[in-house]
Amino acid sequence: MPLKLREVTTEAEFGRVCAVETEAFKDPFFGFWQVFYGTGSQEDFCSRQWSWHKDDPSSNWLYVEDEETGSVIAGAQWNIYEKSPYAKESEMLTPYWVPEGDFKDVAGQLLKGFLSYRPIRMNEPHILLSFCFTHPEHRRRGAGRILMEWGTKKADELGLPSYIEATDIGLQLYESCGFKIEGDLDLDATTKNPSEGFIILREKLGCPIHGWFMRRPANNRIE
Repeated sequence: MPLKLREVTTEAEFGRVCAVETEAFKDPFFGFWQVFYGTGSQEDFCSRQWSWHKDDPSSNWLYVEDEETGSVIAGAQWNIYEKSPYAKESEMLTPYWVPEGDFKDVAGQLLKGFLSYRPIRMNEPHILLSFCFTHPEHRRRGAGRILMEWGTKKADELGLPSYIEATDIGLQLYESCGFKIEGDLDLDATTKNPSEGFIILREKLGCPIHGWFMRRPANNRIE
């Protein structure tokens, strides 16, 4: 069945991609992604992500469609920064979409841990793979590689390095595309005298959460 790469251009299109994103990060469950999803509805989540995309000139959302069925089977967001986004200090994103309570406390710590190192490790013009996912029923069909090739080709055209904050499930694909591990990414949430709700949430999200910081040099050259 032929696969076609497409770029998201409308909110309706993005809704289909977002639905696949939700299914992908539920199987296997990825606790850190739940921070972005929050506690609201699927509609709320999609609307918020679409708003972020529209307000961010660096954002490029792409998806892979099965041309035989018309189904969206995979998606990715590549952010292109032709100038360092960290050249000037800016306010760090906080989980404003999460109501006050234990979840907001845990989510805030995880998000801060995730974002705080970027100005140090990524302070240069670059391309970032922010999200990449494939529907559980359509893995091993090459959709992820199609999405990766779009980003690596764009990086080579612009002469920019690329970054990924990877989980184990995508590690082999990313390495085959020229990305190399440059360090660990460890996220956790702690507090003195944690409430029962805090403890349950931390365990539910799989804390501590481990990932990999990966980099691909410009034009995949040896550095």
